[in-house]
Amino acid sequence: MDMIKRTLTDTIKNNLKPGFINIVYGPRRVGKTVLLQQLTKNISRSDILWFNGDTQETRDALSTTSEVALSHLVDKAKVVVVDEAQRIANIGLSLKILIDTFPKKTYFVTGSSSLMLARGIQESLTGRAIKYRLFPLSTQELAVGLKTHQKTAILEDQLLFGGYPYIQHLKNVKDKRDYLKSIVEDYLFKDVLELKEIVSPENLKKLAILLAFQIGSEVSLNELAGNLGVDIKTVRRYLSLFKQSFVIFELGAFSKNLRKEVVKSKKYYFWDLGIRNALIDQFLPLDSRIDIGQLWENFLAVERFKVHEYQRDRAQYYFWRTYDQAEIDWLEIRGEKISAYEFKWQSNRLKKPKVFLETYPKAKLKLVNQGNFQDFLRLKK
Repeated sequence: MDMIKRTLTDTIKNNLKPGFINIVYGPRRVGKTVLLQQLTKNISRSDILWFNGDTQETRDALSTTSEVALSHLVDKAKVVVVDEAQRIANIGLSLKILIDTFPKKTYFVTGSSSLMLARGIQESLTGRAIKYRLFPLSTQELAVGLKTHQKTAILEDQLLFGGYPYIQHLKNVKDKRDYLKSIVEDYLFKDVLELKEIVSPENLKKLAILLAFQIGSEVSLNELAGNLGVDIKTVRRYLSLFKQSFVIFELGAFSKNLRKEVVKSKKYYFWDLGIRNALIDQFLPLDSRIDIGQLWENFLAVERFKVHEYQRDRAQYYFWRTYDQAEIDWLEIRGEKISAYEFKWQSNRLKKPKVFLETYPKAKLKLVNQGNFQDFLRLKK
């Protein structure tokens, strides 16, 4: 299978600026090294200096804060690439010295964990870095070159096995399932544990499984704490670590005008449905599943997020609900403009909450189902 071109490649190229370091965050195995290869594909090898943070040689070379040593190291390169930068001590200060000394060079930096990479980078590179996030393969990336009926055919694979690049090379369910379970066991929780010492690591996996069963539902921290036998403060800390490690993201409740609108609730979605399904060991075909509505909602939420993230066209995202159970799955807020969407796997009927339309008369409300989801996830030209 040919290497799939990442949308973020063009986004980064179109936003290159002298004097800025381009930093790409993302989970392991999501394709950051491939992205770097695509970014540097048409650049002469003699002009590129490539560092791999997994090697001791790179860690030794770039952990220094000697301007003389760093200058000598990169002097002849036009493009400096640092892969897995979170493994390098003092990397934030080292990069600051390089960008201050050689502002006209192009710098590409990747890291698996936002917090690990941010240590020393956030402070050192304030105003000097352009940050990007790379996610598992998007619908648009997977569908390039496919006809309409072929695009529909890949949907079940996305809902069951997610978008990790290596999954696309595997042909049978067992191999896909085994690969996803290996990511969960070998990387997912180890990355989280690297961020902060956890007294009871087994509780992390328990929490992830609890969240996997509750995607698309409002989550009670009290209930999670009770199930885990820990306090709410600990649950909040674990959730924060999962967010920083690109396991989940949260959706807050939108409220502006009505006292009966829910305001403090949160929903949590997984960045990759394959990881979610591996956590609960559930890979039954879609026509045999009772959680298809949850899968569909998570899928559309994360894919819509990717579309806007890669376009650098970010909005504020929410769900909306009242205490008497009127609800809308997905809201996008830009200034005073509200775009609202209801996600339905099979239904063609859009139930419009009267109280929402009365409270936000200028909001646009649309139904997203299997018939039109590709339009919902289409990139702007």
